[in-house]
Amino acid sequence: MNSTFSQSPSYYQVSINGNSNQEVWITDDGDIREQKNIVAMNYPLKMGDLIVWKDKKWLCNHVDDMEIYHRGVMLICYSTLKWLDDQGEIQETPFSFKSDTSSNFGIQEGRILMMPNERRQITVQKNDQTERIKKNRRFIIDGRAWKTVGINRLIDGLINLTLEEQDLIPADNLELEIADYIGNIADYQLKVLNVKDIVAIEENQTLQLSIELTNNSKVIEVDEQITYSVADENILSVSPTGLVTPLKKGISKITISFRNISQTIQVNVTSSTTNNYTAHITGDEFIKYNMTKSFTCSFKDNGIDRQEKAHFWLTEIDGLTTTLASIIEQDGQVCKIKANNKKGRVILHVENSTSLAYTKKEIEIKSLL
Repeated sequence: MNSTFSQSPSYYQVSINGNSNQEVWITDDGDIREQKNIVAMNYPLKMGDLIVWKDKKWLCNHVDDMEIYHRGVMLICYSTLKWLDDQGEIQETPFSFKSDTSSNFGIQEGRILMMPNERRQITVQKNDQTERIKKNRRFIIDGRAWKTVGINRLIDGLINLTLEEQDLIPADNLELEIADYIGNIADYQLKVLNVKDIVAIEENQTLQLSIELTNNSKVIEVDEQITYSVADENILSVSPTGLVTPLKKGISKITISFRNISQTIQVNVTSSTTNNYTAHITGDEFIKYNMTKSFTCSFKDNGIDRQEKAHFWLTEIDGLTTTLASIIEQDGQVCKIKANNKKGRVILHVENSTSLAYTKKEIEIKSLL
């Protein structure tokens, strides 16, 4: 920056679109206090730039590119426009206002007297959120309700909105200055589906957290905005997708967060244990010709009962397929075997769903006499 520029009485350091300490000249534009001229030597001014000068916000609504510097006109922002987006989230943007008597009034029909409806022309920065504003969107400005009746998006960096005064309704929130607030504001709820408040896992296990996110009771897609934090990172770690990996024995809490809501669970990491599965078949030692009997299997792991589904099958003593009897039904941990009319012996086999527990039982097929 040359010394002549910085020594000018019009020299200021301002913030432009959040970029602080930008060096500019700002001068008055005649008698219009709400409008200023701005010159930037090292910043490429653009229409729609938001400028903070003397703790006030200004919107750049005209720019001339003079090659070695940029010259523009900025209008003061009187307030901010607030509304709820499609997700019920509060959005906010500063706006400038310019009176235009030629288009400031419209005629509302359906009255005995033809009364003018007040209109206002406001300008906002063009961005991802303001681009979504549509006709009939309502706002609260200066304690009154306004409806968007016209939108001009043809200006680079700016959107002009034509607003028409409306009656206030019970859903409007005058304190927050947000129209259609009650019943439409976002209400996010976060729930961990596959674990309770406290969960125990072994050192050699992992745990994938299943998260449900709702907005006003409607399930919405979980995305990268879900964050996980661990109280003690020496005990366990959590990936960005919610995969919990133990690091050593101990207790730590995990906090799952979305926007301004969170859910906390406690994870107890225990020592790894060796599985010792056993199986046992309960039932008679024989079945008479053409009769049916039931057999029940129980599973245990280190002496503790395990309610697992059993798989039964029959063979001859030598392990080959048998014709002496057949399994006519099996469900859970119970099977029914029907004998044919030929003497002999069969082997009833059973195992659990992981095939880690197995046992067998010899059954005699004998005549009715």
